[in-house]
Amino acid sequence: MISNLENISIQELEGRNSINHFYPFSNKDYVAKRQFSFDEVIGRYISFLTGKKLNNLNHEEFKKECLAKFKEVLDDEQYADIVQELYFDDENITLNSILTYQLHEAGNTSQKVYEVFRSMSQFNKVDINFEKNHNFFEEIILDLLKSYMTEYKENKSSSCYLPFLETLFAEDFKFITGNSHYFVKNIEKFLELYLFIYCSQLALNLKPNQNALSTPQAKDIYFILNYEKASTERRNVVDFGYQYLYDRAKYIFPYLSLLTIFMKVFSSNDFRLYNLLEVLDESDNSISIVDNFNVKYREAKQLEALEFNSATIKEALESLLDSAYDQFKENSVVDRKGALDKYLKAFENQVARPFLQNRGRLGKILVMDQDMILLLTNISIGNKSKLRFQELMLEFKKRGICFDTKSQVELVSLYEKIGNIERKSDSGDAIYVKTTI
Repeated sequence: MISNLENISIQELEGRNSINHFYPFSNKDYVAKRQFSFDEVIGRYISFLTGKKLNNLNHEEFKKECLAKFKEVLDDEQYADIVQELYFDDENITLNSILTYQLHEAGNTSQKVYEVFRSMSQFNKVDINFEKNHNFFEEIILDLLKSYMTEYKENKSSSCYLPFLETLFAEDFKFITGNSHYFVKNIEKFLELYLFIYCSQLALNLKPNQNALSTPQAKDIYFILNYEKASTERRNVVDFGYQYLYDRAKYIFPYLSLLTIFMKVFSSNDFRLYNLLEVLDESDNSISIVDNFNVKYREAKQLEALEFNSATIKEALESLLDSAYDQFKENSVVDRKGALDKYLKAFENQVARPFLQNRGRLGKILVMDQDMILLLTNISIGNKSKLRFQELMLEFKKRGICFDTKSQVELVSLYEKIGNIERKSDSGDAIYVKTTI
């Protein structure tokens, strides 16, 4: 495989940078409006989970079929039109069932967002009863809806770029599907949370360079509750908050576009940057090949010509990663900074927006509202009935989410208001947080 790296031509390295895997957004997604639909994402995900896909449903024809069924079972047919009005409008089925999400056809960006969740879902289809507690008419609609569904099986997905997150997602998802009502009510918020966790942890595991070449681990970022006051004295919130994350998000596009080249070189769509140290040894030959590749790469990207004489393979790869970012710096021969700025705007608008507040002099900070905190709390407690408060904070930290001491005090107050806290003494270690499910 290393011979492919050695023999690659400058012409093969030329052309536009692109990301083919592991990140769903492009510079076209920079606008403030969300460029994907969670309804569409959920619809695709439900097809994967159930092994069933909804095909070729004509809304008007389906309404007519339902109306005919209603008339068959109603003593007075005039009520059929009233029932129809309850469950149908011009374009949608008004039914509290997760299966109706499959009526949405996924657009391009929604498909890419779905693939993020699919990559974290290295499990077989999940057996969930989505049809609980429906009335007689709703059961008629659902039975007809199911008649349009066909068997559906996807090819095996690439696994997640972040193995630790794949494990957590599987645990959290298995838990949330254990209560179908809670799942239906919170599936969008759950996916919104994990989209942020995935993209933010991806950014934090790419920069600095040694992170990109190491097996990913959960990295801390700090939030506050959305109604809290923030100040410059809260150093973790300031130093390891949104600006810290944003400064690392700028490396997603340069580094993953370089990874796209390595995927071609090593003929694997499941290859990651941290696999490089597994396939390249410390021999002088390997170091020389990477250094020479770097020279060709810089020429192909019209960067200043440099010579490299790395002492280790890690040093050679870190220099190559620097080159990948150099092409997006201001005043480069080819101006690619504008494209990178749009990628960063896409990160902010499509990923981070639900968790951001602008706090004047402090700028943008990461916040969580009560609903998201309770969801995070419940999935962190999981199948246990309760957790010590400090154990709960460690569970948050496993997902990269941290709160400083002041925010932890506010969290305890929030839990007390909700009534899901149990004090065995005034000691912090004796505070237990209970699930709200």
